[in-house]
Parts: sequence; C-alpha cells; structure tokens
Amino acid sequence: MISGLSSGIASYLGIDPVIVRVVFVLATLFYGASLLVYILLWIIVPEANTTSQKLEMRGEAVNLTNIEKSIKDEFTNVKTNFSKWQKNQDYSKLNDNVSSVVNFIGRIAVISFKVILVIVGIWLFFVSLGVLGSLTGIMFFNDTIISPFTWNDINFAFTDFIRLFADPFTGIVGMISLYLLVIIPALAVIYFSLKMIFRFKVRNRAIGIIGITLWLVSLMTLVVAGFRTAYNFKSDADISRTYTIDNDRDTLFVKLTNPISDRYSHHAKERFNRVYVDFENNLKLSGKPRLFILKSDNDKYSLEILKEARGMTKEDALKHAKNLSYNWQQIDSLISLNRYFEIKETKKIRDQELNVYIKIPVGKVVYLGNNIDQIAYGIHNIENIYDWDMTENYWIMTEDGLSLLENAPVVESPEDSSGNETEIEKIEVENDDDDEIRQMKKELDSM
Repeated sequence: MISGLSSGIASYLGIDPVIVRVVFVLATLFYGASLLVYILLWIIVPEANTTSQKLEMRGEAVNLTNIEKSIKDEFTNVKTNFSKWQKNQDYSKLNDNVSSVVNFIGRIAVISFKVILVIVGIWLFFVSLGVLGSLTGIMFFNDTIISPFTWNDINFAFTDFIRLFADPFTGIVGMISLYLLVIIPALAVIYFSLKMIFRFKVRNRAIGIIGITLWLVSLMTLVVAGFRTAYNFKSDADISRTYTIDNDRDTLFVKLTNPISDRYSHHAKERFNRVYVDFENNLKLSGKPRLFILKSDNDKYSLEILKEARGMTKEDALKHAKNLSYNWQQIDSLISLNRYFEIKETKKIRDQELNVYIKIPVGKVVYLGNNIDQIAYGIHNIENIYDWDMTENYWIMTEDGLSLLENAPVVESPEDSSGNETEIEKIEVENDDDDEIRQMKKELDSM
C-alpha cells in the first residue's frame, strides 16, 4: 500500500494483491528477511508508468487490444473513485463553500460595476451640463472667454471674434451650426448619463434619427460657412506711395515715437498675423508695420509706404488696403515712425500688412534710434548684425548694403525748437481713448 510493489507483483502473477501482502508479512517471522527483500525489490523494480509497462507488469502482450482495454479500465477506475468522492460529505461541503465564495465575488463585482457606472454617469452629466450652459452663454448672451491664441489674460466675446472674419449672415449661420454641432452630442451624453444613473429604458428611435440628421446638417452648414469666410481672402491687392525726403545733411535720423517698454505686457490686444485687435476698445484694429532700409536708385532720400490687404475681389481687397492709415513725420533730418498702423472704416481682418521702405543714397549715413528694432524687419547689412544690435549706431550705405561706421562722430539730431520743420504727413487723432497716439502727439508738439 506504500510503494505499490505488492500490487505490481500480484498484477504480474495474476493473483490478488492481498495474497502477496500476507506472504510478505508471514515471511517477516523468519528474522525479518522478507523486509529486506521488500526494500530491495522496491529499489530495483521499475515503476510502471506507461500503458505498455502496466501491460508487461500484468504479463499481458503489448498490442492495441490490450492497450485499449487497459485505458478503459483505468478510466473506469478513475470515474468510479470520483463518483465515490462526490458522494462523500467532505466533497459536498467543499462544493458549497466554493459556490458561496464565487457567488459572493460575483455579487461584489456586479455592485462595484453599478457604482462605477453611477459615478461616471454623474460626472458626465455635470460636465455636459457645464458645456451646454457655457456654450449657450457664449453664443447667445455675449459671455466672454479667455483668449486661446495667446498666454495673455484677454477676454472677448465670441460673437465679436466671428464678426472680425465673416459677414453678418455667414457669422450667424456659422454660430448656430457650431452651437448645434456641440450641443447635440452634449445632450446625447446627458441622456446616456441619466440612463446610467437611473437605469431606465426608453425605446424611441425617432429622437436619435432626428438628432443625427440635425448634427450632419449642422456639420455641412458649418463647412459651407467656413468656405464662404475663407473666400473673403481669395484676392489680394496693394497700393503704395513714395515721399521724397528733403535732407540737406549727410545723416538721416530714424526713431520710433511710441516704443513699448515691455514687449510682453504692453496692451490687451490679440494678434492675428500682423493685425492686432483691441477687444477692450470697441474692437479697434491696428497692425505692426515692417521697416526696411534699402539702397536708393538716385542721390535722394525717399520713404515708400506699401499697403497690402485681401478681399473677395480685387476691388474689395484694394478698398481694405486703402483703409490702412499710418502716421509718420519728418522734421528736418529726423524721421519719426509710429509703432502701429490703424485700420479705419472697417472692422474686418483681411490679412492687412504695411511696409515702410526708407531708401538711402550710396555714401549717405543713417542713424537708427533706440527701439527701432521693434518694427525693423531683417535690415540687410554687410556685417550681418541682427536688427536689435543695429540700434543707436551710425550706418553708411554702400553698393553692397549698410556698413557700420565705427567711431563715427556724434551728430546731433534736429532740435524740436529749431523751427525748421517740413511736415510731410500730419498725425491725426480720431479717438481720444488711444493713449499711444495721444502720447506721440504730445511728444511731437513738444519738439
């Protein structure tokens, strides 16, 4: 019963294993000799593991019939033993305990899943409700939003933003389409979140079909409105004007009349390309000009202003370009430039740009004042010095471009009280709230 040796010998001899065991027990009466024989046989007799070995152990031939019979006998024995174990009381208790544990874990999992669904449903409900309320306030009640285009804390109404790019009809259609495009999914999320919370069943496919149809129509309408708005930028046009600068000196002084001291926090303006929108000043539009200094084709100083804009047609683009106003002034050999140009008569962004070209004759000198780099745009020079390093220096125009005059003698710029003024274009102030223009006017009046 310990090693299976008696069973193996009995199977090999074809007798009952009890007889073999009785023989071994009786043999121990002869000074325990059978015990030594039993241990020796236990060590040297191989264990019958495979079916063929078990057949050899019983002295049967190893063929398909005997192998099949052996397998069936073993299966019958296993089945009989398992049936007896199932009828045992211990098995019943174990089965009941395992079933109780599995049922408990299943109930815990179902309850946890339901709790998670309720929590997720409540979260989705309040998030969707917040989106619904916020978007409604932004679209229809002129609530302001924080600008997503810059890190400055600029608040503006979304309706004002739409008006900058689209005509009134397209703007209204686009806003309604955008509203439905966001609100319909938000309402769907609210509906499903309530189902997750209260677990009610509603079978109304018509509402779903209407919602999907309305969402698709809104999407197509918004795309059409977007294309129509983009069509406003289809054509471009420019207009230029050149001024001859009468200067009896060999040096021309160029300065900025209204520089910013902190370029990161100067005004509550939002920038779109080169156009600034002052949302806190009735959507006033302005822009940053670009200053270029070039070689003159003759022996005269000159200043050219080039205005560019886009529109649905060439005529429309030219109209937008003419609405650009740039204020500058010449006093003797001093050219005073404004940091901004204004966009008048229209409150539409049409990719407006304004370039200022100052042309210097060969052999003449130009002095770039402090902060002029705020509007300079890649001024070409032989030394390849960056714009911000060119200020407060004298530069002489050569055939190859500007060249730095080192150790140049200091030449005084025209005094404000000299009385020798040649005003080419007066600075106009149409809005008393424009601090920049008023400050520049005060500065020029004090000259």
